[in-house]
Amino acid sequence: MARFREGSGTGAVVAIASVGAFALLAWMFAFLFWLAFSIYAIVELIGDGRPSAIAVSLIVIGLVAGLVVLAYVGIWLVGKSLTPAKRARG
Repeated sequence: MARFREGSGTGAVVAIASVGAFALLAWMFAFLFWLAFSIYAIVELIGDGRPSAIAVSLIVIGLVAGLVVLAYVGIWLVGKSLTPAKRARG
């Protein structure tokens, strides 16, 4: 088993990676909301021109749910790669 050496900077690297990931997630939320609402506005401009609160709510719910699922899949893949394979007893 590998020994953890204190003072090697591992904690700092994990902290920086976490802050970077959360900052990237916030910018991704903002960009995807802007993109989705811009497309929705263009569609409404071409169509009847009356915005729907239900459509806007579904856009927000869909984007948040999609990003949560993507985050879950990413965490699952990382966890799967870090978990050692089980060995057969014998």
